[in-house]
Amino acid sequence: MEHRGGPEIPRGRDHRVEDVLHEALAELTLQGHAYLAALAERVSPGLARGPVEALLRLRRTGPLRVADLAAQLRLDEETTRSYVTELDRRGLVDRLAGPDGHALLVGVSAAASEPLELAEVERRGRMLDSLMDWPLEDRQHLARLLSRFVDRDDLAAQVAALSASLPDRGPIW
Repeated sequence: MEHRGGPEIPRGRDHRVEDVLHEALAELTLQGHAYLAALAERVSPGLARGPVEALLRLRRTGPLRVADLAAQLRLDEETTRSYVTELDRRGLVDRLAGPDGHALLVGVSAAASEPLELAEVERRGRMLDSLMDWPLEDRQHLARLLSRFVDRDDLAAQVAALSASLPDRGPIW
């Protein structure tokens, strides 16, 4: 049944679960934005959150063409180019020749590598502290559900492989 141009809002128990999930995801988003803003300031004072997101993506993937970076960030190329220009101006990215010698790739510079590495170690430490008291099965279940929620089959496969390889050997992180 449709309601005001969309599906009818469920009532009862499912509706309450949806409300809690919405609130938890909204809080996680706020925490993520605050983290990115603080990281941007730490990496280069005055740097905005958007360019630091591009920098983090490049750290995870390695050098990319601007078009590929834009696709991974789900942004248009113009916005991504402006981020790359800002990062380049601050010395946080290097422009590199691609494997074919023609394509221009963008990668994380040495100047940006150290603060990004430190931030990742701290972020993983905070996550580990938050989940330390959770049973292994709960952590695996959370990882499976989040992978499914964000529609990332590659992450779900990694969780499955970890679950199979570490059945009773302690935490998966």
